[in-house]
This record gives sequence, C-alpha cells and structure tokens, in this order.
Amino acid sequence: MKGSANYLMGSISAFILAVAVIACTSVQEPPKPAVPAAPPKPAPAAPPVAQQPVKSEAVKARKIKAVEVEGVISSVGQRTITFQLERKGKIREEVVGVDEKTKIEKGGSNVKLRDLQVSDAALINYEPEAYTPAIAIKVTGKGKVKKTGGDD
Repeated sequence: MKGSANYLMGSISAFILAVAVIACTSVQEPPKPAVPAAPPKPAPAAPPVAQQPVKSEAVKARKIKAVEVEGVISSVGQRTITFQLERKGKIREEVVGVDEKTKIEKGGSNVKLRDLQVSDAALINYEPEAYTPAIAIKVTGKGKVKKTGGDD
C-alpha cells in the first residue's frame, strides 16, 4: 500500500510538472527590438505648415455652413428647441438639438435649456444641413408664436 501511494504521488507530481512546463512554454514573450548597428538618420520631415491649411480649410468650411437666424421659440424639449422663422413669406418651424456645448444666453447671462420659454425671440446659430446641435442661442426678447403652414 505504501508503495502504491508513493507511485500515485510520483505520478501526480510528474503530471503537475508536465502541465507547468507546457504552460510556461506556451506563453509567448513579445519579441525584443533588435539593436541597430548605427543610429538611423532621420528622414527629412515635411513642414507641418502643409497640413495646417487643410485643417483650417475644414474649419472654414464648417463655419461657412453655420447660419444665424432670428426666430421665435415655439417649443422646448429635453434636448431640443423648435423655433419658427419666416421663409419666402411663410412661417416655418425647425427643430435644432441642444447639448452641453451649446451656448445659451438670456438677459446677458448664460442660462440652461430649461430657462428658455415658448415665445422667446432668439438668434439661433446652427448648421441647417447637418444633424449637429446648435452652436449658440441668444434670447433677444419676446415674440409671438404664429400658425405655421403653406407650400414650399
């Protein structure tokens, strides 16, 4: 019995040792970078000015799309406002999103979306062709919400 217990313990030890060896050999270490014989000479870099105009053109293009319209707020939602504006002699309604980056000004101070009210006349700066939030909303006084409709 003692001999079979030793045989069993030896077999278990050998099995554990084999598992440990396999586990250690299956772990791959990341390759070490080769040490270059001589430091490489840096390639001549393109002047950073070449990329800057591309960036500013994109910014300019975005600024060109933004418009500022005068309208009357007809509805205030949780993350949007609906405002009325006159276009081609007819009253139209547009909806624009509002987020934490939208600057909202009323009475000369910055306010939150919940401080806007129906019939507030406002200057709304936004991009009508994009699904982006308004850039700025500035309440200029009181207006009158009118009936909308008509053909375009």
